[in-house]
Amino acid sequence: MRLNSDDELKLYRSLAQLLGETLDIHQLASGAAALVTEAVAANVCFVHLVDYASSRLSLVGATPPFDQLRDRIQLGLGDGVAGWVAQTGEVAIVPDKWQDHRYRYIPELHGERFSSLVSVPLVPANGKVVGVLNVHWETTQDDLQGSADLLATVAHFLTGAFANALLLERISSHEGDLRSFAEQLLDAQESERRRMLLDLHDGVLQQLHAAVYRLDALRIHVGEDSSAWREIAAVRALIQRSAVEVRRVVEDPGRQVLEDFGLVEALASLANSFPDFEVVLDIQLDGQDLDLPPATMLAVFRICQEAINNAKKHSGVDTCELRMAIIAGEMVIVIRDRGCGFDSGDSDFVQGIGLAGMRERSRIFGGRFEVFSRPGEGTLVRAVVPVAPSRQA
Repeated sequence: MRLNSDDELKLYRSLAQLLGETLDIHQLASGAAALVTEAVAANVCFVHLVDYASSRLSLVGATPPFDQLRDRIQLGLGDGVAGWVAQTGEVAIVPDKWQDHRYRYIPELHGERFSSLVSVPLVPANGKVVGVLNVHWETTQDDLQGSADLLATVAHFLTGAFANALLLERISSHEGDLRSFAEQLLDAQESERRRMLLDLHDGVLQQLHAAVYRLDALRIHVGEDSSAWREIAAVRALIQRSAVEVRRVVEDPGRQVLEDFGLVEALASLANSFPDFEVVLDIQLDGQDLDLPPATMLAVFRICQEAINNAKKHSGVDTCELRMAIIAGEMVIVIRDRGCGFDSGDSDFVQGIGLAGMRERSRIFGGRFEVFSRPGEGTLVRAVVPVAPSRQA
């Protein structure tokens, strides 16, 4: 079949529009099937893509009503006319499929309604077939070679789009696998964290309480005006402060609030959990309701928790600032202190204060993490995490 120049130009314009609209495999396959059947006056077109990992072809699109069968029809590589084309990379012209030994009847595709077919491979520059266009007519055609030539030209235009769509789908699948793995990893870390906190509660905290009781007993045997009594009182106060700190860690401030009320309330609870350290909150959501997966919220909470703990322990000041805002579809969190700072090029120190862990938590959820610090100039930690489109409260 030969097209006149006007119809050929119309076909190429339609192809260009389709290729510019989508890289979704199913939408691309359905659009291609419709264009192909119209271009060669066929009755139906099936679009198969090759999965070399399983050595199979899958139907990913077709003209109605067969489009309802997408992802449900499969052929082995080399099985049927389409399988032969995928395996050899050659065009198959079949005037009467019932007389062709390669043809395989599939009841769901109603092959009894069609007589002739042309099957064309989608072959990119590397020569490895990515898919097959299978085009059928109900009646015998006089110029199948002309139709095959036109379909080969159309296939040339479609091949790159299908190759890119497959690549995008695989990347998305790998990203989904990575996110699932990251969530499992965080779950494992949280389980280990709970185990360690339980050990702290049942071991270290109880021993600290026991030490206080023994010091109280020892005080009975020394005079209150003696230097020994003053040393005992100082040690007792130090142990009590340590017990308070251990209890605060064991109680994991904010975690239960996070599960029950969300991230904003959890951060407020965290900020109020330090009796001798002030955390100034500046959370600007402008009425937006965060829509974050639980694992992402937990990762953000742990980043904030670690950054605040670092500020408390290492900054040398008694306050820090935590700011949060949604900017251009991303949640930006900044924790800043105006204390002693440190040399951010000192890798041993950086590893020691847990920045690598915070950076990894940000990265596995598609975010970014940065730290800025100089001796005498304080420290600024910034985490950026993508968020779902927010809803107006």
